[in-house]
This record gives sequence, C-alpha cells and structure tokens, in this order.
Amino acid sequence: MIRTLLVAFAFFAAGAASTRAEVFVFDKGYTALVFSWSHLGLSRQQARFNAFEGTIDIDAANPENSKVDITIRTASVQSGIDTFDRILRSPDYFDATTYPVITFRSTAVKRTSEVTADVTGDLDIRGKSVPVVLAVTLNQFGAHPSGAANPAYAGKKVAAFSAKTGVSRSAWGMGRGAPLVSDEVEITIETELVSKE
Repeated sequence: MIRTLLVAFAFFAAGAASTRAEVFVFDKGYTALVFSWSHLGLSRQQARFNAFEGTIDIDAANPENSKVDITIRTASVQSGIDTFDRILRSPDYFDATTYPVITFRSTAVKRTSEVTADVTGDLDIRGKSVPVVLAVTLNQFGAHPSGAANPAYAGKKVAAFSAKTGVSRSAWGMGRGAPLVSDEVEITIETELVSKE
C-alpha cells in the first residue's frame, strides 16, 4: 500500500510541475510483448515479438490525454521453436510477408484508480483494425533510478507499466486449430520507457 501511494504521488507530483505531454520511448532491453494461448487444454503456451518501436505521450497532469502508438514487426514473432515460428508467420496466421507490421494506436484513456487505467485502442493485424482495451498498471514514474550510475539514463525519466488484454484471434482471420487450440489469446506487456528528451 505504501509503495502504491508513493508511485501515485510521484505520478501526480510530476504532473503538477508540467502542463504538457512528455514523449517516452521503449527501453527495448526491458520490454516484453508476449501472447499466450491454451494448447488442447493441457498447457498454456506463449510467444513474443522481438522487434517493435513506438512512443507513449504521457500527460501526467491529465492522464486521459495520454497517447500510445506502437508498431510491431510481424516477422519478429518467436516461440522458441523454429518450425512453429514459420507457421506463425505463414498466411494461416500473421501472414508476415503480406502484412509486415502490426500496429496499436490508442483512442481513449480512462483512469480506473490512482495507478491503473483502461487504454482503448485499435489493434491492426493482417490489415484489419479491431478495438481492444488494455488494462494498464503504472509501476513507476519519475527520475530513472539508474541515472546516477548509468550515463545512458542520466537526466532521464522512466515510465514503467504492466498491461494485459484478451482477444479472439479469429477476429483477424487466424482461427485455424480452434477450439482445440484456444481462440482466446492473452496479451501481456511488461515495459520500461525512458523520456525522449
């Protein structure tokens, strides 16, 4: 509880000192974009995307005005099994040759507590845009704790989030194998972002 209150205080105190949105970019060494599914009801399997870029414009004074814009390189999908990765990149699933990128662009941010929000946005896969809602938790916001020891973070702010959502892969025409392999897919994101300026 104390940690949550401190994070919330840091978030809103930063907002009091600034009236404009700040741009943050992914610290890729500390960001994981993972999706998982049920395999025959036996286990939960997962894969991730390794190539992505994007920005989050954070308006600390008015979080509802914040914006998210992410581009993911479809061919970077990796499960740890080369043969399965080729299947995921094939026309039966992500069709990485025809659709080289996946995008997510926020359309609304709704605070649900001092440190949580629902971020609604359009998730575009295989050329089809479907609205999804990310349940987002703010883990930290403020001066980067590594700034004093690591020159790469000197003078930088950090914004760290956990996020998750559930989607139906068939919404994008990727229903092969359902229902033995679940149509339901859970997306989880763990990310640290650093201020661009």
